[in-house]
Amino acid sequence: MSYLSYLNNLRPKVTRIVPGALLLVTPILLQAQSGRTTANTLPSRCSVSAAPASVSPQARREAQQLSGRAQAASIQGDNGAAIDLYQRAARLDPSDASIAYSLGRALEAAHDIRAMAEYCRVLALAPTAPEAADVRQRIGELALTLPPDTSIVTVPAAAQHDRMPAPGTALVSGLLIPGLGQFVTHNPIAGLLVMATAAGTAYWGLQSQSVTTQVTRTAIDPLGHAYQYQSPETTSQRPHLAVGVGTAAAISLIAAFQAFAHAQSGREHDARAESALSGRSGFASLSAPSLVVGARAVGLGLAFR
Repeated sequence: MSYLSYLNNLRPKVTRIVPGALLLVTPILLQAQSGRTTANTLPSRCSVSAAPASVSPQARREAQQLSGRAQAASIQGDNGAAIDLYQRAARLDPSDASIAYSLGRALEAAHDIRAMAEYCRVLALAPTAPEAADVRQRIGELALTLPPDTSIVTVPAAAQHDRMPAPGTALVSGLLIPGLGQFVTHNPIAGLLVMATAAGTAYWGLQSQSVTTQVTRTAIDPLGHAYQYQSPETTSQRPHLAVGVGTAAAISLIAAFQAFAHAQSGREHDARAESALSGRSGFASLSAPSLVVGARAVGLGLAFR
């Protein structure tokens, strides 16, 4: 079989498999690209500040003890004591989303607008928490009590490990190992799917098959006359090599550029948030975790401690 005929036989296979593989991978990559943005987007009334500092194990334990005492006080109907204990726990461990949620519920029960700040902190610290949908609804309900031209609440941003890497790092990672770009841009599920798809198509392309063909041979009879005859010949071939390896390479390339675009979009989003925060005027500064700030369009500032 000649090389040209081999390529001609591969052509219809390429036209069938490559579009199918791209249709399979593209929704996964699009979902991975939007996953982080959807999970970490705060409501319009919540803005972002610096991430909370690291908490020592002792402070974390003390915060949990205070939280337990606050829960007991809440059960006994002493909401004022519960709020005080939850606030002390939140100051000890501002990175605990469950404490922020409990404090928000206690403040909301006391009709205190500071509950909004704690709910925003819950979404900033744990955007995919089971309570996220309930928290967003409560923020929307609390926002109805404020003028529409009021921006509310500065909250701690997500932890440092959630920040996007440089786009070039994501691109090179994806080119070196299929799916690695998704891992470094915090999309491990998409990374596993890309890695499995690329490895599967490459493995399929490397599979060999035994092919038997009739080969014309020439021999000499006893009288010295040359004659030709047909004999079977079995060879090992990889008929899907070009398609499999090419598809795996295409998937890896698409995933790498998707990781590049996702990292670039995430970095731009973080830069805009930091720029908006640093350039915002008329905002009062209070220490986390309880921070509610209103900046009216006419320049009035409202701070609730």
